[in-house]
Amino acid sequence: MSAAAAPAGSAESLRRRSREALTALAVQFLLGMAANLIGEPEGGLAVAVDWVVVILHVLIAIGLVVIAVRLLLAARRAQLGQRLALWGLVVIVVTFLAGVATMATGSDWASYLMATGFLAAAALYGGTFFASYRMGSVAGA
Repeated sequence: MSAAAAPAGSAESLRRRSREALTALAVQFLLGMAANLIGEPEGGLAVAVDWVVVILHVLIAIGLVVIAVRLLLAARRAQLGQRLALWGLVVIVVTFLAGVATMATGSDWASYLMATGFLAAAALYGGTFFASYRMGSVAGA
């Protein structure tokens, strides 16, 4: 089935998954920035807020891996943006692992890799979003 023959619903599914990924990335970015701003709280309410922010950050990271897989499946169904979606999944997994390394070691380099992964994933998923509008495009775009 060519990209032109792919059902219109497939492109809409890709668009919806791309929006989900971009939204989750935006929330993830804001939570990460909040965790950085709070830093190492010394007590009281700041500790509780820090824990909530970090737990939400971890849960959304897990959700991003799930969304990345679903987005790849949608891209394959629509035959649009498949390479972008595959690279998006790879970047999300590497970024997730960088987040685990950041939490385990406190490494600033792992944190930097997380930030870089965020930017790369946002660009790739922006690409899949725009690819969803190109029904007549080349299938592997």
